[in-house]
Amino acid sequence: MAETVATYTVPEHYVSMFTANVESVLQKRGGKLRGLVTSGTYSGEKVQVVNFIGPIEFLKRDTPYQDTVVTEPEHTSRWIAAEDYDAAVLIDRIDTLRMIYDPTSPYVERFREAAARVEDQVILDSFFAVAKAGKLASVNVPFPAADVIPNGGTGLTLAKLRATRKLLKKRFVDLEAERPYIIVTADEIDALLGETQVISADYAAIKALVDGEVTSFMGFTFIPAEGWPSTYTEIGTGFTIRQLPVWVRSGMHFGSWQNLQITINGRPDKNNIKQIHGSMSMGATRLEEGKVLDLEVKVT
Repeated sequence: MAETVATYTVPEHYVSMFTANVESVLQKRGGKLRGLVTSGTYSGEKVQVVNFIGPIEFLKRDTPYQDTVVTEPEHTSRWIAAEDYDAAVLIDRIDTLRMIYDPTSPYVERFREAAARVEDQVILDSFFAVAKAGKLASVNVPFPAADVIPNGGTGLTLAKLRATRKLLKKRFVDLEAERPYIIVTADEIDALLGETQVISADYAAIKALVDGEVTSFMGFTFIPAEGWPSTYTEIGTGFTIRQLPVWVRSGMHFGSWQNLQITINGRPDKNNIKQIHGSMSMGATRLEEGKVLDLEVKVT
């Protein structure tokens, strides 16, 4: 009698090797954003990831015996909570199961892609989301309107990039210590190329960005990503507005509660066909206001 999937048992070390292979390629070619934010490993339902203390100022003493002036710095906390993510695939070929441990297996690459996408999406969703603060994570901190660069009815322009850089400096972001990142699509690059005031040197730099030769311009590191930035319809105009995240590394945080875990077992409800199941647990948050901006552009 021919061997069937239902009777084939996957050796445990095959599962371990498959997991290790996926984690290895994920570290080498993971999501675009995880390496561009701070990160940590946690346990428990939620954790306080930062306790920010505002600036402290020295004051001039006018007389030798004057009363001590106490400075009360601002205390700001940020919390991050774990969210669980799963991916399951049914396998109906014994030869596939027997080679699942092979690092060249297409299943390794597909799980790598899926894990990278969910890491990126978790970070993307947290750029402009309501952050949690307070001693018990009971304070909602919405994204501040003052940190939005209005669309002005245009796409991405040099003037907007200058305004964005100026706003970061006004928020006391040390641009010498941290380089700002900005997520863009082909539309934004094309808008820059279409500006009549772009001088030849600027054009060459932007053209190189289009060709994939460089990823920076005007002090920003551009992260090309089609379909990532969220959009909304501006009330009263009907325009579609795209929200481009602008941030420095210390302004965002990614937390991992559980790295990718793989199990391979039978599904009794599916005639015991084999299933590859992957699970991850993670979360992200905006850490400090002023270090994340919303650069809005009109979508042409």
